[in-house]
Amino acid sequence: MIDFIAMHAGMIGLMFFFIFFSCVVLWTLRPSAKEYYEKSALIPLEENK
Repeated sequence: MIDFIAMHAGMIGLMFFFIFFSCVVLWTLRPSAKEYYEKSALIPLEENK
């Protein structure tokens, strides 16, 4: 088992980070998050409170 992991560590790492990146993108672009990100985008433009 350790030999398989050692031989394919590069591909396993690539797959892990691709899946992680895809999940982050999908989480960010979900329709229910639109209002949150629109509010957050306006924070720098608001007056100091």
